[in-house]
Amino acid sequence: MNKRFWFFVAGFLVFVFLLEWNAPSKFVWDPTFNHYDKQPFGCAVFDSLMEKSTPAGYEVTRKTFSQLEREGYGKKPHAFLVLSNGVELTETDIRALDKLLKNGNKVFIATSYLMFDSLNPDFNVSVYGKGVFSPLQVQNSIKNQSIPYDTLVFPRQLPYQEKEYHVYSAMTGSYVVVEGKVTCDTLVKSWVSEEESDSTEGYWEPRIVSIKRGKGELFLSCEPLLMTNYGILDTETNELVFRLMSQFRGLPIIRSEAYGPETEFETNTPLRFWLQNEPLRWAIYLTLGGLLLFCIFYARRRQRVIPVVEEPANRSLEFVKLIGTLYHQKHINSDLLQKKYSYFAETLRRMTMIDVEDVESRKENIAQIAIRTGMPEAEVRMILDRVERYLQGNDELKDTALRKVIDGMDMIINKL
Repeated sequence: MNKRFWFFVAGFLVFVFLLEWNAPSKFVWDPTFNHYDKQPFGCAVFDSLMEKSTPAGYEVTRKTFSQLEREGYGKKPHAFLVLSNGVELTETDIRALDKLLKNGNKVFIATSYLMFDSLNPDFNVSVYGKGVFSPLQVQNSIKNQSIPYDTLVFPRQLPYQEKEYHVYSAMTGSYVVVEGKVTCDTLVKSWVSEEESDSTEGYWEPRIVSIKRGKGELFLSCEPLLMTNYGILDTETNELVFRLMSQFRGLPIIRSEAYGPETEFETNTPLRFWLQNEPLRWAIYLTLGGLLLFCIFYARRRQRVIPVVEEPANRSLEFVKLIGTLYHQKHINSDLLQKKYSYFAETLRRMTMIDVEDVESRKENIAQIAIRTGMPEAEVRMILDRVERYLQGNDELKDTALRKVIDGMDMIINKL
């Protein structure tokens, strides 16, 4: 593949990444109350704003009331906040909660479900709310031209004046029931008209109540969805949320997630962070898909052009001519004759199995050469004697003599 193709693939991946990054994310309307959840009913934004707007300190933990009480949080007054769809306290938690309240701490529990036997028997308090939020319910209410709002009233409490807050009915709770001799103050209430009730007259329903206990104070709310990202960002309800948080009177706030739904939003690894963000997640998917396609297309053997290899030219003759010319120019005739004789002896040995260099068998060798070539023995002996005489002689070998002796050896070779 050429470079243009890879530039196209890289550009396409960048385009898809930017498209996914700028695309609006899909909302999930499930209440999690999780510190890392940025969806409407998570608490990532809520906790961030509370941390910045609480001078005494704001902390999120997964410790229970009993764990917090054992670690000494009750010795110095604190405010404890619990958000959940349904709170189920153990006997150990109930005893720890009672100790925290009697020691001057404030506890705010916002839940959609809490039975009277879930707290100290002296309270006799039940909380009823809605555990889910349905956007379809809001859409249907608008289509049917019905009023999809509940009016929550925060009564006059210095320095605040009485004020009404209009909240979608789909995200509000039902009511808080206080029975027995327990005295409580109603912080937030809602009017129930005679059309909505079984009675002939309307009445006020408590939504958030305050109960004194020893030196402390217990707040019970059926509106947990108000204290979420949606509630703190909605201009209609964020003032109500801050009014409720002001009940802690400047105490350090500890929000416990021990009683909330089990979620998996903890960002322990960088990969989890990438997978939680949809644009980054799609970038990983596209990268892996591109690598898979690359492996598929390149798994087969690539076809390459086989170059035409020409047969190397035979340069032996040129080499021989070059060497011969060199010897001729330098007139090194004795050395040239020695090489020619070595080649002549090797050729006879290879073709006729006759060793002309064997002095003891010289007579028999000459006879065999004469028979093989059809030459007279005297002529063969004369040629070999001449070669031997020139090789052993110390006199300068003339060109004519060299040519004559070489012609004699060539004649023997050619007649074999």
